[in-house]
Amino acid sequence: MALHPKRFGTVLKNARMDKKLTQSELAEILDISLSYLKDLERFRNNPSYDVFEKVIRYFNLSADTVIYPDREDTDGTYQKLLRLLSRCDEGQLQVLLATTEALLTFSSFNGYKQL
Repeated sequence: MALHPKRFGTVLKNARMDKKLTQSELAEILDISLSYLKDLERFRNNPSYDVFEKVIRYFNLSADTVIYPDREDTDGTYQKLLRLLSRCDEGQLQVLLATTEALLTFSSFNGYKQL
């Protein structure tokens, strides 16, 4: 797994701040030392696989955000949808699938172009 320390540190810090957590609080949640967390946020260290997984799961992030930082779909609407989809149950996913298929069929039938 090719991690980019700068990208991971930025994602980690932004996610922590979005949840209004202090570094001490997050270190405790992740069961890591405060100095290790600070090193991660300052791009001085790569996370272990265990810590990487804990961060991704706790903040409900896509690993692609860190592993493939140059991909266009790593931020924005696409990633927001992925994060929200992960919170849906099977029934909700079925509704979303049917809605998406209908939207795409309608759009192609009526000649709508992608925004």
